[in-house]
Amino acid sequence: MNRIVSHVCCWGALVGVLLAAGCAKAPDKRPKRVPFSAKVTLDGAPVDGATVVLAPESGTGPAASGMTNAEGVCAFTTFDSRDGAVPGRYLVTVAKTSFPDGAPLTAEDPNYDPSTAVVAVVKGSQELLPVKYKTAKTSGLTVEVKDGENPPAAFDLKK
Repeated sequence: MNRIVSHVCCWGALVGVLLAAGCAKAPDKRPKRVPFSAKVTLDGAPVDGATVVLAPESGTGPAASGMTNAEGVCAFTTFDSRDGAVPGRYLVTVAKTSFPDGAPLTAEDPNYDPSTAVVAVVKGSQELLPVKYKTAKTSGLTVEVKDGENPPAAFDLKK
């Protein structure tokens, strides 16, 4: 009887170890991200509710984005909420759009183009920041995210 109990306990322990190993989180094979944030101001005043997008200067790799709070500060997301940005050089866009019905543009809207990572033009919408900051070609904004600790980037937009 003791032998049976001993075998059952050993098998139970082995099954428990195997189950625990099977439940372990798989390693993250996505590019390494580092915490990264920015402060956006317009003529020195914080900009609330702006979408800031970091597009890799090389044209390849994941972009990062964030939305500014009342202090004009945003934390960037690449894959998971606030996971930062992949180290590298980026072109920066900043946009804030007011929609006629007050609702944000959604993926169901025919004007939505997810490849641009910037809000599309919608009849009756109004840009609340100078339009030049909405595209990477015209914004003139760049930033480098370094591997390791980074100070917050500062983007002072001008009217």
